[in-house]
Amino acid sequence: MNYRIKNTIAVILLISVSQTFAQTANCDGILPFEEENGLLTIEMESGVLPSGSNWQTGSEPDPNLSGSTIDYIYWDGAQSFNALTGTPITYNIKINNPGTYRFAWRGRIGTGTSGGEHNDAWLRIVADDFYATNQNNSTATPQLEPKPNCNSNPNRDCPAGSSTNGYFKAFMNRHPVNLPVDQRWGFVTNTNDGSSFRFLWATFNSPGNYSVIVDARSSFFFMDKMVLRRSDVSDSVAFNLNNTESTCYDASLSINDEKKNETKILPNPTTGKIEIRNLPLNSSLTISNVLGATIRKIKTKNSIEIIDVSDLKNGVYFLSNEDKNNHFIKKIIKN
Repeated sequence: MNYRIKNTIAVILLISVSQTFAQTANCDGILPFEEENGLLTIEMESGVLPSGSNWQTGSEPDPNLSGSTIDYIYWDGAQSFNALTGTPITYNIKINNPGTYRFAWRGRIGTGTSGGEHNDAWLRIVADDFYATNQNNSTATPQLEPKPNCNSNPNRDCPAGSSTNGYFKAFMNRHPVNLPVDQRWGFVTNTNDGSSFRFLWATFNSPGNYSVIVDARSSFFFMDKMVLRRSDVSDSVAFNLNNTESTCYDASLSINDEKKNETKILPNPTTGKIEIRNLPLNSSLTISNVLGATIRKIKTKNSIEIIDVSDLKNGVYFLSNEDKNNHFIKKIIKN
């Protein structure tokens, strides 16, 4: 091969590699975890635990991985069986390969002597579809959908037992005493009382940013890590305990200047305050609902502003800048 061609190819490869890794950043609980080759693995303690809440972290030796330690999260406050606690942990994710993914987390019952108590949490995946089956097949029927959407979907059943605001009650049933120690932790995520639907699915129709939201239900349910694997990835590959945590993606680290200066909203989805970054100075902002009605107008001065949207009802809103020279529209998801 011609020497000049070799050098040209080498330069192109170097630029490509630089661009790829320039967008990989240290995970801070806000940056999205990036799916790769149909697999996403997130340590639960990598999320931002709401300040002042009863979310706690703990650790213990891993009985299934010699010499390793399990770091986990759990709730030590009052149990909330029929409603959300209002202290969700949001894990932002970036899907590169669209499709339907199975969700499961690794957990164990952290207290008591029953396999049916201290064994669950509220779970919602903000995706194009979120549902459950009783077979390891994303197209199997029957299918369950969280309330209230299941009430208006003739193709889906509502879960028996608790479900609310788009959340499943997600539970496990490995006995905390009768089973050997090395069988008490496991990738088990069921929903539906009585007849367990063991397979939870999320469909992502296009590449982009989505989120997994966890709220407390039982106290002392220990959660180690969560996994999303596309339908063409096997459980044995996805649940391998030697898998490393997925890396995080930061679009602001791109060498593309337009990407660097893009206005960003964090966290999104949000339950209260949002931080808006890379705002044009002296902006006139408008928050509108999905019908286009103006909800609020805001005047800002700085490039970074914090806005409290806790008074807004749950749903989708749009933030726009009225300046024609710096116009943008950003979606806000309020939970």
